[in-house]
Amino acid sequence: MNVSYFKPRKPFSFSAHPYDLGTFMGLWHSHDDNHFLLKIYRIEEREFADYYNYHLKYALENNLVNQEDFFRHVWQIVKIRIKHFEIQDPFSNNHGIHKDSLKRLQKFEKYLKSIDIWDARPPHLVIEEKENTIQRQKETIEELQARLDELKVFEVSQKIRIEEGYVATFIDLLKQVEKLELPSGRKLILSDHQIVYPRLIGKYFSDGGDDLSVETLRNYYVGNKGDVTSKGTEIKAEHKLFRIVPVNYIEK
Repeated sequence: MNVSYFKPRKPFSFSAHPYDLGTFMGLWHSHDDNHFLLKIYRIEEREFADYYNYHLKYALENNLVNQEDFFRHVWQIVKIRIKHFEIQDPFSNNHGIHKDSLKRLQKFEKYLKSIDIWDARPPHLVIEEKENTIQRQKETIEELQARLDELKVFEVSQKIRIEEGYVATFIDLLKQVEKLELPSGRKLILSDHQIVYPRLIGKYFSDGGDDLSVETLRNYYVGNKGDVTSKGTEIKAEHKLFRIVPVNYIEK
């Protein structure tokens, strides 16, 4: 007796579940593959998982098969039908229908690939996919390594030492440099993002040999309003020890 793993529609039922297989007269088990595939052509792609699991649940509850064998069974049905459509005459009157059915089956096949936790598909397909995955990972690693090599150029073995307790003085100088203008009226240096400066100081400078926290440094670059920060840390007068002035100002 040919046993179907799919839940059949009860004969003469007026309240059948939309995923039940068969006609008003019921399901011919010898045609269960056709009925299973017909549903795939008609349901939305987002329903693939619900449709598959609906029939899987039926098969498990009735002790017809285990999960892996059910998967293999469905995979085989879908793969055979895909091959069938691939060899159809492209100039036949049914070419449009065949083409649409093939696309839908290929999408369902993609779904099946995503749930194949047993590598139950034919070995050559599994091996090919794994080789492709390994190759993509190798390319990603090579790209990341190349980028890392580029960044290593900017690494330093020893940071520039700011005299202990005078980090605020150094920041005051940087803030003065930010305001300097060239004879053309353009800024000497310009950055659209203030976070650049805390990161620069934290990466390349130390406070008497101790590392500087970028988060702490950011307090000096929050909400600049004139010469004073509206929020964060203000540079105290006793730390403003130097003044940068233009050369022509000195000559005068």
